[in-house]
Amino acid sequence: MTLVRHYDAATAPRGPLRHLKSLIGYPGLVWRNRYMLQNSMRRDLLGRVHGSFLGVYWILLQPSFQFLLFYFVFGVLYRRSDIPAADFAVYLFSGVIVFLSLVEATTTCCTTIVDNGNLVKKVAFPSEVLPVHVALVSLVTYLVGAIVCLAVGLIAGVLHLSWAILALPLVLVIQFVMTLGLGLMLANLYVFVRDVGQVWRIVGQAWQFLTPVFWMPKQLEEALGPNGAWWVAELNPAYSLVMAHRIALGGSDPMLGDLWSNIGTAAAWATFFLVLGYSTFMASKHKYADLV
Repeated sequence: MTLVRHYDAATAPRGPLRHLKSLIGYPGLVWRNRYMLQNSMRRDLLGRVHGSFLGVYWILLQPSFQFLLFYFVFGVLYRRSDIPAADFAVYLFSGVIVFLSLVEATTTCCTTIVDNGNLVKKVAFPSEVLPVHVALVSLVTYLVGAIVCLAVGLIAGVLHLSWAILALPLVLVIQFVMTLGLGLMLANLYVFVRDVGQVWRIVGQAWQFLTPVFWMPKQLEEALGPNGAWWVAELNPAYSLVMAHRIALGGSDPMLGDLWSNIGTAAAWATFFLVLGYSTFMASKHKYADLV
């Protein structure tokens, strides 16, 4: 028996909230399309180094070079006198790899529907899975940078392995969910307003400087006071995610906060973005074929 999928604009559910029920079956849909996602991931990763002399080794060399650059510029030239150079370099790099992974993936997701218009126009194709492989690739690039950060941090004595590293897979899942939710939301908006891609680049830059990547929480408290610092931390979705990553990689400074509090806050934000992104995406999905 052949199952025919069809869409009827007259009887289709309308409004984002009507699509929340189908979110339960979203993981199953992703699993059924796993081979397509694997091929997309492979093509994306290999496409970054295709034709280069060093090939896949560039994936490792690039974060290694970034770390050395950050160490020299921020750890040696502009380091604070009260913080050892190695400590600040590891702190900085551990935040950069998380944030760049998040922003790079969400920026790529902006155009994923438009770039795959030939697939989107096929009625039976589940376009909601297109941002999934982008989010997965971002985790791969993050893990390469995390390996470099962890290795250098352990050698320098800045990071110390503990049970907290067992929470890293959970933190990665939270990052994946947050990236996917934002990606779905941005991909949907970009179909209707092409300025979204440019606006998001500006927002991403501002977001990075509002996140403890280049600065430390105690600097924020000194500038805004405890209450102001608390509001910045709670209203910034990336704040707890970055801190959870740092703790999982072996950071032990009390200023990083509690691991499970950071995980809980980051998970709440990730869930919020997934619900918002998925529901708005599915509510507008039937319009894509006419606009791409």
